[in-house]
Amino acid sequence: MSKVPGTRPERVLFVHAHPDDETLASGGTIATLLELGAEVTVLTATRGERGEMLTPRLAPLFGDGPRVAAHRETEIAGALAALGGARHLWLGGPGARPTDLPERRYTDSGMQWGPDGRAVAADDAPADSLTAADLGEVVDDIRAAIRSTGADAVVSYDDDGGYGHPDHVRVHHAARYAARAEELPFSMIVDPETTEPDVTVDVLPVRAKVRAAVEQYRSQVTVDPVDPADPVALSWVMPHGVRHQAPAIEAFRHADAPSDPAPRTYAEMSRQGKVTAVVVALVLGLVTGALGTVTHQQTLGSFPVGMVITTLIVLGLTVGIRLLYRSRAMVAALGIGVIVATQVLVSVGGQSSPLVLANAAGYVWTFAPAVIAALVLAWPDLSGVRAAAAARAGGPADGRSGSTDRRG
Repeated sequence: MSKVPGTRPERVLFVHAHPDDETLASGGTIATLLELGAEVTVLTATRGERGEMLTPRLAPLFGDGPRVAAHRETEIAGALAALGGARHLWLGGPGARPTDLPERRYTDSGMQWGPDGRAVAADDAPADSLTAADLGEVVDDIRAAIRSTGADAVVSYDDDGGYGHPDHVRVHHAARYAARAEELPFSMIVDPETTEPDVTVDVLPVRAKVRAAVEQYRSQVTVDPVDPADPVALSWVMPHGVRHQAPAIEAFRHADAPSDPAPRTYAEMSRQGKVTAVVVALVLGLVTGALGTVTHQQTLGSFPVGMVITTLIVLGLTVGIRLLYRSRAMVAALGIGVIVATQVLVSVGGQSSPLVLANAAGYVWTFAPAVIAALVLAWPDLSGVRAAAAARAGGPADGRSGSTDRRG
């Protein structure tokens, strides 16, 4: 374990889900790094459009996403100024979006408390929400932010997002993939009481700055007054009624290289990875189509072994790709490859070609691959259901199991 030393300035990118997360989870470290001369950038994924508005003056804004977003933009600007002037970027906006893509906004996905007191995905996350976005696109945007800031280190949440909020979990995975792709160290914010950290930061010397920053978020937290008997103490009450005490240290754990570094699904691939995957599926389809066209007429006695095996191969490949990579694009490429290879070989052979005959095997091979591909493409995508189940990995117990909390 080590503390942050006063060494050469660094460029550190903090990736957070909503305004206030950067201050509540890592504000002391941000202020400390700025005092040490580091270049700090905070990248915020959403504007917290679904957050609660706690004060009577702001209460009328609740539920009005654009107005809530506009207000929270002013809050984070004030908070970052109070911490010492960290640079700020919005995910999908200037400096955090590939230059060949139009800018976009990711909106707050919302959350609700699960039966175990942990945050889980909201039932009504909007179509433009962070969790509904393609993970590969989110990764590419974070990579753009890394490049535009010249960051040499990336910091974000641990794998359960601190308490299970689906936006936090998505940010963790995207930031970790992006850091790995850019070959940068990735550090996770952890609780030193439950996790052995690699780095700790004494944040008491910057407590006044952190307090000033937290006080900017009047829509989200209620800050307790300064205690004259303990002026460095800092606590606040969250929307769900739980009081949080600011720690004397902020702790981080360095991410080890995972045992499965490659993205597990098509959605998690980078844009280049997706193109490669589709091309590989197309080539696989061409090879399968060529072999099937040549062998589908083979029989073993009277049993049409060629027709059965070639059809099963197409079925196995299309179903396997859809289940493994959850990708319609790859299935479509495979199906097109099979059909193209078949038609090309038949065309080369002409009308007298012995490859595809007007018999049962010939008709099955002509139509079965297209039918199989169409059926597999028509399957509903249940990844959102799986993501919601995976998000049930954590959040603060507050005695309100199952209740809805719009905080972002």
